[in-house]
Amino acid sequence: MISIILPAYNEEKNIGLTIKDIINFFDKKKLVYEIIVVDDGSTDKTKEVLNEYKRTKNIVVAFHIKNLGYGSALRSGFNMARGDLIFFTDSDRQFDIKDIVPFLKKIKQKENDFVIGYRKNRKDSYNRILNALIFRFLAQIFFGVKVKDMDCAFKLFKNYVLSDLNLISDGALINLEILSKAQKRGYKFIELPVAHFKRAEGKQTGGSFKVIFKAIFQFFSLWKNIAL
Repeated sequence: MISIILPAYNEEKNIGLTIKDIINFFDKKKLVYEIIVVDDGSTDKTKEVLNEYKRTKNIVVAFHIKNLGYGSALRSGFNMARGDLIFFTDSDRQFDIKDIVPFLKKIKQKENDFVIGYRKNRKDSYNRILNALIFRFLAQIFFGVKVKDMDCAFKLFKNYVLSDLNLISDGALINLEILSKAQKRGYKFIELPVAHFKRAEGKQTGGSFKVIFKAIFQFFSLWKNIAL
């Protein structure tokens, strides 16, 4: 079974469509799956939309009372996952779930413990792309992690990988922590391209000054705890 983790924060116009896209894809493929949606303290109507799915087969919905951060939402989802495979993506419809097909093929190979995506033509603002390039450079220097797209929210793991990492990040550095710890433990991965689309509804929060400032502080804290 594959567990699909969807962190969500103020995605009232996207989350329902994201869930339907995933259900349609996996039902058509006749694959065994569960969807775990973690609402990270949304202040819009995301909770109301998700309440409609609470008793739906194959769907688990969890709510954080307040916004705890992207990493915290993912960790909540990981802790509830029952599948031998764990996949996570965002709820903003900037990815196409159909791109998971080659991921599912590659994860079956013994030499791959996990598979991560990289956005072929990233549809984000110039500032977000520049921030990502700087972050990737710093991750290589301080953590020795070399990947094409650190924060691409399209990753598939064998369950034992995430179970072994003892993740602690609450915020945006969760991807760096995963990759750094997995690398230290000798887990192997492969990178595959995925399509990326402009956000049609809702507002991005990952590029805000508050998030970036917090990430800088957490970056060096994580470096102290992992890399040194």
